[in-house]
Amino acid sequence: MIKVIAYEMKYDKEFVEQSTIDCILFEHQYFEEYKTIYNECFYDMRKALEIEPYNFLNDFGQIREKADDIYLLMKDSEIIGS
Repeated sequence: MIKVIAYEMKYDKEFVEQSTIDCILFEHQYFEEYKTIYNECFYDMRKALEIEPYNFLNDFGQIREKADDIYLLMKDSEIIGS
């Protein structure tokens, strides 16, 4: 016998304000900003683990094949997450 349990989540309160954050597919034009953020995020960890180079991301070619899998969270034309 198979037992199926399904749950439904329903929001039944007041209107929720529209988000001002956009999720977009990575584009080459964002590489320099992305590179800076990426290196800042992982620098301390790579240094503590003695993984060189500490600033790993330097060239778009390093992520070219994976660029279609990278999404950016944008607010006011600024990257706030990935």
